[in-house]
Amino acid sequence: MMVSREKFMKVVQFAEELGCKVVYDSTKKISFNTKMYITVPYQLTLENIYALAHEIGHVIDYVNGELEHDKWLHDWSYRVNAEMSAWVHAYKLLEKNGVPLHNWQTHVNAKLANYFILPEVI
Repeated sequence: MMVSREKFMKVVQFAEELGCKVVYDSTKKISFNTKMYITVPYQLTLENIYALAHEIGHVIDYVNGELEHDKWLHDWSYRVNAEMSAWVHAYKLLEKNGVPLHNWQTHVNAKLANYFILPEVI
């Protein structure tokens, strides 16, 4: 399902207000890094805006001093908690901006399952 460019750009604007730059690149994995960049493809789909909002959730925690990147990389239990926090922030951001949430739970369940199937992901 597609999402309007206006809603997508409102979510991007929120990231920019946090001091984060959104880089559009469909050849790279959707991600956030501590240099305050989010990489995301410029595709106006629900799946993509959910992922973008999730990465912004990490930015929120990082800016608030609540995300330690080294612990996220090396401590599985810390990572799971950080992922959950990012999804909570994402939900609030999407809801606030009127993004449809009817596929939300399916999307999040699929993403979170990766952390429980492959604990060696650390």
